[in-house]
Amino acid sequence: MYESFFGFFEKPFSTTPNTHYLYPSVQHEGVIRILEHGICERKGFLLLVGEVGTGKTTSTRELLKRLGDQVQTSFIFNPLISTLELLKTINKDFGCEPLGESIHDQLETLNAFLLNNDTQGRTAVVVIDEAQNLSSETLEMARLLSNLETNTHKLLQILLVGQPELEEKLSEKHLRQIAQRIQIYCKLFPLSFAETCHYVSFRLQKAGSSPLLAFEPVALRELYKISGGIPRIINTICELALMSAYAQETRVITKHIIKEAAREAPIHVHYS
Repeated sequence: MYESFFGFFEKPFSTTPNTHYLYPSVQHEGVIRILEHGICERKGFLLLVGEVGTGKTTSTRELLKRLGDQVQTSFIFNPLISTLELLKTINKDFGCEPLGESIHDQLETLNAFLLNNDTQGRTAVVVIDEAQNLSSETLEMARLLSNLETNTHKLLQILLVGQPELEEKLSEKHLRQIAQRIQIYCKLFPLSFAETCHYVSFRLQKAGSSPLLAFEPVALRELYKISGGIPRIINTICELALMSAYAQETRVITKHIIKEAAREAPIHVHYS
């Protein structure tokens, strides 16, 4: 709707995870590099945590993109699945066809695949998003899967991605065996004020912004105050702000426009 008015070829503040718009902050780039190292070195269990909207899913997709053909990948989007469903999904993603429906059949097929995959010099990774919602039984199966190994390395790398509640869950007594196996731990934090300003500029440039479009300095300060530096909230407010500016036929985003956008935002923001 407003793209041509601002000179965009697409909307710059979509909340859908898109690696094209991954902001290369020091912390995001660092997290991706550490996780990439952990997978390539076959560390086994890896953990990525962060508040909602800090860029976990986008960072994970960029990680898998960089790994490319080096790994076979299974991405679990729905953590509310049973142990059997987890195994079936992993086998399906790896292109395996178990002879039976039982957990034993699924594990036998998966193990054979992983061993063959290893002989070809490749590893495999299972990414489980929103892992704080996994049941204790499914987490225990993930632990058992991490037992699939040779004398020198793990055959399957498991990356758990979730909100801070995942850390709390793994600290529970009956799940400590899993926590003790985590070899790589990464955490994403909200952006600083300077990073928030760069983030907005980065996304505008990626979308082909007109040089006539400008965010006033006080508008950026207000945006940071309201969003707390959370990328998803920044995107939501900026999207609404651009729509408001378009309606007013202005290419200057003011503090007032940001405050009004925050009031209209269909999400919880740090606004008072």
